[in-house]
Amino acid sequence: MNRRNLIKDAARLAGSSAVSRAVQPIWGIASVTTCTFEATAQAEQKRKRQAPAKFVTLSTPELKVMFDSKDGLPYSYEFNGQRLWGEDEGQPARAIVCRLDPREYRTVPAQLISMKEDNYALVCEFRVDFGGKTVSTFSLHCAIAGASLVVTMESVKEQTGFELIELALPQLMCVREEDGPAWMAEGRGGGSFVKLEDAKAFRFPDNEYFGRISTELPVGMVGRSGIGCLMEVCAFHDGTETEIKGTTGHRHATLGCVMTHRVHGGRCYNMNDGGPPICGNSKTLNLIVGQTPKTRFDFFSCKEQPQPWLTGAKIMRARMPSAPTQYFSDKFLYIVAGKRKIDTQPRTTFAQSETLVRDIALLTDNAPQIAFISGFAYDGQDTGFPSEDKINASLGTDAELQALIRTGKRFNANVTLNVNYDDAYKSSPLFDDAFIARRPDGKIWKSRAWDGEDSYVVGMAKYMEGGWGSKRIAFTNDHFKISDAILIDAMSWFAVRNDWDPQKPASGYKNLVDGKYKILEQFRERGVAVTSEQLRYPFIGKLSVSMDGPGISNCPFGGEAVPMLSMIYRGAAIWGTGGGAIHPQREIFWNTRSALWFQADTDRTKMTDFYYLIALPFSKLHLLSVEAYESTDSSRRLLLEQGSQITMDITSQAYSAEWKGMEIAKNDATFCPIDENRIAFYTRSARQLRYPIPSAWNPTEITARTLSLQGRSTFKIRLANGMIVVDAEAKQPVIVYASERAIPPEHGITSPISS
Repeated sequence: MNRRNLIKDAARLAGSSAVSRAVQPIWGIASVTTCTFEATAQAEQKRKRQAPAKFVTLSTPELKVMFDSKDGLPYSYEFNGQRLWGEDEGQPARAIVCRLDPREYRTVPAQLISMKEDNYALVCEFRVDFGGKTVSTFSLHCAIAGASLVVTMESVKEQTGFELIELALPQLMCVREEDGPAWMAEGRGGGSFVKLEDAKAFRFPDNEYFGRISTELPVGMVGRSGIGCLMEVCAFHDGTETEIKGTTGHRHATLGCVMTHRVHGGRCYNMNDGGPPICGNSKTLNLIVGQTPKTRFDFFSCKEQPQPWLTGAKIMRARMPSAPTQYFSDKFLYIVAGKRKIDTQPRTTFAQSETLVRDIALLTDNAPQIAFISGFAYDGQDTGFPSEDKINASLGTDAELQALIRTGKRFNANVTLNVNYDDAYKSSPLFDDAFIARRPDGKIWKSRAWDGEDSYVVGMAKYMEGGWGSKRIAFTNDHFKISDAILIDAMSWFAVRNDWDPQKPASGYKNLVDGKYKILEQFRERGVAVTSEQLRYPFIGKLSVSMDGPGISNCPFGGEAVPMLSMIYRGAAIWGTGGGAIHPQREIFWNTRSALWFQADTDRTKMTDFYYLIALPFSKLHLLSVEAYESTDSSRRLLLEQGSQITMDITSQAYSAEWKGMEIAKNDATFCPIDENRIAFYTRSARQLRYPIPSAWNPTEITARTLSLQGRSTFKIRLANGMIVVDAEAKQPVIVYASERAIPPEHGITSPISS
């Protein structure tokens, strides 16, 4: 599941040259870049933008924005009696334009033609020249409402033989150290925050796959003097710019965007095939994106807050869509490793999968499970797709797989499938060049041999438009009779993936909307929710679960990592962090629940560790909104609604979680209610655990059981001073019940394994 992350990390660690090659334009035309600024104080002062001779103002009772009449860019913003700066260096917006014949790309200034006010909006019309003549025009629409400003690029017109590619607006917002204490926060890697006085100069390099796009959380914030501004780059192809430049005493933090009208056909792209980047040529299409470029700014007051970004995060959280379903919230979700072509023996047969499912039921008191069976088709995982009609004989038969899916329900388990729609293989009888994507050079897009067979990248829009995808969805649902959930590997990793097919061209946005969203919709119509691999901004509100997500990164600006992403997406999605290790303190604090890989010989204590230390407390906490966040030295504390909180020491890794005022987890131990009649006790090392006796329970009826693969066993507990006291052994689940009547029947989980 994490192979794409590992490949990406390896490439990054190998050196910056691979990254830079992946996005460099060809024909000697470079995209706009900004270098680290090292200069004298006099030069620093000269660099600052001078006040415009003429300006146009947009205003509401809450916000006033001044635009320079010379270049059409914002000069300053006034909110709550304080000022934030706009474009910081007196530089015009810069556009990339392409002459088609002979092919040439140029980066040129966008020149203002006119400014028109229209009903709380300012329409700034620009022209783009090439060789002394105007070849394209467009408008920046700046609409103001309350304390918000929305900037869109619209009304693009292109002269025959010329195409507008993108518009760089890297400095739409700025705070300056010269004006007093200021700060910046941004969303990459989960979120980070820095005070400008402690910051170091930094600009994110281009991502080797996505360029300037911030894939997970395209957000930046700046502020000073008790006010702040949140920037959300809303369009999926647009770049997010967050930068700090300058020297001590003269540091400036800027926010901006790159508005993309067409995908640059002259750049070189990492095709995820293990080879060098593939470059476009004189025939490569500049793909029309199809989504209006859009960036939003929200201003807020954050007086006397040590974590001022928190207010901006709450603003964005309030407009995030809810997850499509909460079905996954309380589930023990995992992937069963079946067979890879390169394996000499299967890792888990269908019969062994059933044993695995039953063992988990026995060890979790019949907790609800979702088991995704991988490698079930053809020669194993990453072979045979898009076909699913041939079962991997080393795992069992088609009838045995269908029996496994049915039998899982006896164990409160939804046994379903792990498939892949992005990658296609020639071993499939359904393989067709017609739905395979094309590279920038026009050749068929051959990718990696992930597990023994060469894969080819599917052009999602044409795959669905041609009917192939709909037929496959119908077969999967009707033949295997899956319910509620399916895992489509890789779908969300490349949320934006282009197809340079000259016959059926599709930008990443078109492939997303006409391809991947259609897949989600058609499964949803059949009552099946799709889960996928990576957490991505375009899938928020579309996917309920992503197996992986951002780790906890260091702040590249010299500040600290903060739980910005986990706060904003709380309730909107569930995601993991990747990898197979179990880190309760990290996952509980950062609101993640990774999906693990299990196989026949997996140590069962790894399963109990994951369920009791992570999945169970996560099910109680993950939907609760963040009310406050505190950071002092090595201590971190999240205050949640309903009297709940999570604390963590980043040095010792000690942690504690409270739910509705009651501590439910602490330092590799859990003592947490499962439901109104059951409380689970579990610890990695032997110790005494306690939990208050619920007020609705009759103390004379309370009873307890240990759980093992042999079934339940009576266990003696003590009641003292209103507490349930459990002398817990290491890795031994103990369930305390309100009464004998509250113990679930055993017939479901102890019945013989089916043949």
